[in-house]
Amino acid sequence: MAQSNKPISMREVAELAGVSIATVSRVINGLGGFSEETRKRVEKVIEENGYIANQAAKGLREARTRTIGMIVPDITNDFFSTLALQAERAFADEGYSVLICNDANDAERGEHYLRTLISKRVDGIICISGRTTFDEDEVLGNVPIVYVDRFPERSHDIPRVISDDLRGGRLATEHLIERGCTRIAFMTGTHSALSVQNRGIGYEEALAGHGLAADPALRIELKGRVRRFQEARETLAAVIASGVDFDGIFAMNDVIAVGALLALRDAGIRVPEDVRVVGFDDSIYASIATPALTSVRRFPEEMAKRGCETLLSLIEGNDVELEDVIPVELAVRESTA
Repeated sequence: MAQSNKPISMREVAELAGVSIATVSRVINGLGGFSEETRKRVEKVIEENGYIANQAAKGLREARTRTIGMIVPDITNDFFSTLALQAERAFADEGYSVLICNDANDAERGEHYLRTLISKRVDGIICISGRTTFDEDEVLGNVPIVYVDRFPERSHDIPRVISDDLRGGRLATEHLIERGCTRIAFMTGTHSALSVQNRGIGYEEALAGHGLAADPALRIELKGRVRRFQEARETLAAVIASGVDFDGIFAMNDVIAVGALLALRDAGIRVPEDVRVVGFDDSIYASIATPALTSVRRFPEEMAKRGCETLLSLIEGNDVELEDVIPVELAVRESTA
């Protein structure tokens, strides 16, 4: 790019360097989370094209507020409330206050909260939001951000702490197959979070590995119109009434699985004698359900701990790993006994 009287923008620096706006911001402000090769490439573009950082804004960012922002998709969900509680405790131990925002899986609300947190000059953000894409150029600026249980779809260089959802989907489905199930329904939502997509991929891989076809009639999608367990109950009731045959259910989370248990009970279908059911998260709902629910166990306390450690490292200007994957395991209970 030829030199001109007008300095190039951060967006133009990002385009020339082949990185995201957030990465350019982290390089400029020494926030870490990028490779040495990336740093050299960004700095070379800056040097050659005369980018001038807003030092006044940078000075404001360096005055810490000792506050952290956190965006969660559903605070009523036991898994997310546990994540939020553990993260709040971890930050409190380090002398930070936490502002928790519940976006209810609403994209516009999520972006509104993100902008609000930025305006309040939080020192960093933990994003567990159902939304995984934001306009980093307009929103993030140079505020460190870490995704937990989410994968940023556009800016893959933003650090994330995730569970091994792909393996979890395989574990759940293979367990049902081992229990004799050959017609396994997958109950899922319509949103595109990579964590849910990976559970579905694991489900399909396990079926294929045992010579079973993934029947489209057994993919039961919830639209999110009402509370999840209620919609799961009503939707599965309609599937049962339509005559679709199945002998196993893998639900993308425990709330949906509990709704499925209620629908099966309403229809006089016995669990596990007629249909076996596996949930995901191993939340409190799994242990109090009747029958007790087999579920893929995730570890929200560990995810919160590592997410907090990563964000604090970014705030201190240290380099961090871009992806931290937490293992999962299967907790077997009465619903598949």
